Amino acid sequence: MMIKEGLHFHYIFAGYADGKTDFPWRQRLGIMRGIARGLDYIARESSNENALHGNLKPSNILLSETEEPLITEYGIWSFLNQKKSFLYSANGYRAPERKLTREADVFSFGIILLELLTGKVVEKTGVNLPKWVKSMVREEWTGEVFDREVNKFGKQWAFPLLNVALKCVSLLPEHRPNISEVLEKIEHVANSQEDSSFSSPSSIESSQQDSSVMHSIILEDAESC
Repeated sequence: MMIKEGLHFHYIFAGYADGKTDFPWRQRLGIMRGIARGLDYIARESSNENALHGNLKPSNILLSETEEPLITEYGIWSFLNQKKSFLYSANGYRAPERKLTREADVFSFGIILLELLTGKVVEKTGVNLPKWVKSMVREEWTGEVFDREVNKFGKQWAFPLLNVALKCVSLLPEHRPNISEVLEKIEHVANSQEDSSFSSPSSIESSQQDSSVMHSIILEDAESC
């Protein structure tokens, strides 16, 4: 997406992190989908295997007046001294291997997914979000991971997305999904939620059972990281 003169953009957590505004579940899901589409586009359309962002974090993602995400600062890392480039990615979003790779971008995106699900903003709180979420899952308090908005309006759909996020922040890069796989999962959840408006009660009950299955998968995945 190109920036056009006269359009106004704002930070994705603007107001919410300070408790001044609400952050509706459908808006969060749309942001997840939009960022994943952008990263997938970068990966698919570039012939350069090193096409990546390198510093993905919420303050580098702006929202248009129509809530369309815009990923900024793409490509800046390539102008840095390569010996120091691993320092570019911000603390809290930096992959543990400290390398500029597509797998590291997936890790950073996983942190953003966790922020959107929990309501905890790393840039503001400094919390080690993967560690906190995994500890909650191990104690079987997974439902407490989500903030009030998600618990009220999106909990059924948040479980599979939490599973995706935990896989994205796996300690080993080879255990992380690629961005196309991540996008596919997010699209599936978003489409399922849209379809649920027309579902029969039995279909909704089936989806709720799927959430219970996803809960057990999350626990297994978290303990393996």
